[in-house]
Amino acid sequence: MTKSSPTPHGQPLTKDAKHLVSEVRLKLSQPIHPKFDTDFNVYRFILAAERHHKKEKEIIETASKALNNHLRFRKALDLDTEEIVSFDENPIFVKRLMPKGEIQSLTDQHNRLLWYIDYASITVESIAHTIPSTFTCKCQFWQFEQMLRRVMEHEEKTGKFSSLRHIIDLDGYDLNPFTMLFLSSGAMAYYTQLFHFEHYPELVSPCETVNIPGWVHMPYKLIRGMMPAGFTDRFKLYDKKFLDILKEEIDVKNIPVTLGGENKDIRCVPAIKVPEEKYWQPTDNDILAVLESFPVPARRARHFIIEAKEGETLSWYFRTDGDLYFGVFYQPSDEAKQEKDLDSDSMELVYPFVKVAAKLVHERDTMKCLKSGRYYALFCNRHAWISKKTADLIVTVTNDDGERRRIHADGTHSKCSLLI
Repeated sequence: MTKSSPTPHGQPLTKDAKHLVSEVRLKLSQPIHPKFDTDFNVYRFILAAERHHKKEKEIIETASKALNNHLRFRKALDLDTEEIVSFDENPIFVKRLMPKGEIQSLTDQHNRLLWYIDYASITVESIAHTIPSTFTCKCQFWQFEQMLRRVMEHEEKTGKFSSLRHIIDLDGYDLNPFTMLFLSSGAMAYYTQLFHFEHYPELVSPCETVNIPGWVHMPYKLIRGMMPAGFTDRFKLYDKKFLDILKEEIDVKNIPVTLGGENKDIRCVPAIKVPEEKYWQPTDNDILAVLESFPVPARRARHFIIEAKEGETLSWYFRTDGDLYFGVFYQPSDEAKQEKDLDSDSMELVYPFVKVAAKLVHERDTMKCLKSGRYYALFCNRHAWISKKTADLIVTVTNDDGERRRIHADGTHSKCSLLI
């Protein structure tokens, strides 16, 4: 059976859309929390799958696989709690590392909530030099979760499919070598893929960048080549002749005066550039002196095996010489097997598996072990075809009595007095 016409924004789900939602639910292997469990949320993954496939079976399989993966992340990040970190509490906004624009209660003609941001003040190097990669990802997950909850509230109120219509103003944004590296290295493409396509598909639709300078077209073409189908439909560029396009679907009273509209209340809190003297610098010389080298060959993954009991604390500190994927997985001890390559897809994700670059800012974190069993700290370099990557690290487990043991790459452990 081939796919049917998608449900447009501003309309209730069609009978065909509800059928697909029911079929995807039947294929879910991960528990779905009641707070997240809406037909619209499931349908967003279906709509993303329809951009790639025409047959119903393929759409259902692709959507259910993507949704299952997202549900694993939701559990690992505890995203279904009653209170999630708000925009005002989010460190990337508190530290003014990114500009903050409030999501409006105003909509366009298709029931999409409006969200305006002025990007002229953002400096990518400030983020890269001040907070760890995994923490940046956590902050972004909190941000997107707040975005999703606003859309969910609106959908519950109206009974109609919605999204965020995101308008980004690039007027006055200057290109610098670090930004160009961020764009050309694939980092921008990775974060776009991670949040806009893998975990929150169709939530921001469309994303319209206005007042674009001429240099934007080159990196846009680079990113476009790395993106899935539908990228150009959702991410659009406009020069200074954009106002008439916006006014076709947005009341001029709902467009900020900074973009030629009449709304004086819509404002954006700008980011603040971090001076170089405040960039993160390593200070824990005792830890740096005992880091263990852990090379990860190209197209391979390696892992630490950590046996831990319920209530113990798992801690780590590491730096890398390039991009590696890192995450922590769990398996009951009676199910654990001594395998060279982990089947991480069959394990419980307990710490988000994301790409990290721990060269400018080292990674350092802890997590409470909620169950006794075997934990795997996985480092993956499968995305690299040639280059070996190395993580210099220390991993420890602390019990309730404060006794600390260090876990080594060969599976042995030793007493450790260092507090990570």
